Amino acid sequence: MRGAPEGTRFLLPGEARTRGRLLDELRRLYDGWGYEPVGVPALEVYDPDHPRARQAFKLTDRDNDLLALRSDFTPALAQLVSFHFPRSLHGEAPARLQYSGEVWHAINPDLARIREFTQVGIELVGVSNARADAELIHLARESVRVAGLVPRVEVGNPGFVRALLTEANVPEALQPALGDAIDRKDLSTVEALLQSGNLGEQHRQALLEVADLYGDFGVLEQARRIAPWESTIAELDRLEGILEQFEDPSELLLELGMARRLSYYTGMTFRAYTPDFGQPLLGGGRYDGALLKAAAGFSIGVERLLSARLEVQAEETPLVLCADDVLARRLRRAGVRVVRGLTGDSREELASEALQVGAHYYVAGGRVYAAGEDSRELERLRELMAQ
Repeated sequence: MRGAPEGTRFLLPGEARTRGRLLDELRRLYDGWGYEPVGVPALEVYDPDHPRARQAFKLTDRDNDLLALRSDFTPALAQLVSFHFPRSLHGEAPARLQYSGEVWHAINPDLARIREFTQVGIELVGVSNARADAELIHLARESVRVAGLVPRVEVGNPGFVRALLTEANVPEALQPALGDAIDRKDLSTVEALLQSGNLGEQHRQALLEVADLYGDFGVLEQARRIAPWESTIAELDRLEGILEQFEDPSELLLELGMARRLSYYTGMTFRAYTPDFGQPLLGGGRYDGALLKAAAGFSIGVERLLSARLEVQAEETPLVLCADDVLARRLRRAGVRVVRGLTGDSREELASEALQVGAHYYVAGGRVYAAGEDSRELERLRELMAQ
């Protein structure tokens, strides 16, 4: 029998239960802020202009039409909005949407990466202002907290870097590579790329220093000194307007060198981290005009979020084995997980079956017993049985 394909994996009960709880908690968080759940097809018509076309799993149907497995939720959500939310499409009314599901990336599994993973995210469509941006950053921060982790959200504005590149007359063909190098803090590549352009010394120095503009809100004043031009100041003011929306700006840091995908992100962008875990847990930003007139959102890689948790395995709710259906219903109504006994009614048979199925306790003769050494819930269960 063959196992799972490379880059995919089976989920055992404990991990599946932990993941299910996390997904439920995130959905409740977003629901409490008015984000409505939607779904999009896992199978799409292949589009060579799709942002992740190179990562897509491609397949053909019986009519030889080229299809692809979903590799990113955002383009599909843009289609959903186009067909079903016309007022939000035209920027006339906000739509708050949440989603969750699998995505697939056709990458090399030898690079220790997974090819099938779960994404959860939200999109705020049809409005573009500081309050909307602050709402998303706040929910990103709360999403990390829901997972039991301490959030640290780094906020940037690629528009600042884009304005600086334009102010410096950097050729448009060079801007994406230079933006990516600044985002990676790869100063040697930045310097090499700048040598190919005819830049003034002040512009050149500003582009070399922008990658180091990281820290608390005082970074804004430092950026104004480094890049004192009208267009760059306007982008810094735009970012400051978002930060002013927060009553509690703790756990927020500025990363003004955030310049990934300059042609896609048009406003603020952010990434969320937690201490002692080097990879971002989520990321997103504003992409007005890229797929929709006004839209911003973020997505979470659930597997990465789980791997960063201080305790991946949440404490298990006690499992009780019971062959008495009346008592089993009483326990279930009280919130206890109960598995039905199938092999017999004697205490010996029930005790043996409890160990086989991994139950912590079992009921025999109208009384509950511990199946192993852990008896912490025994008295509480007996009280429930007596009600």
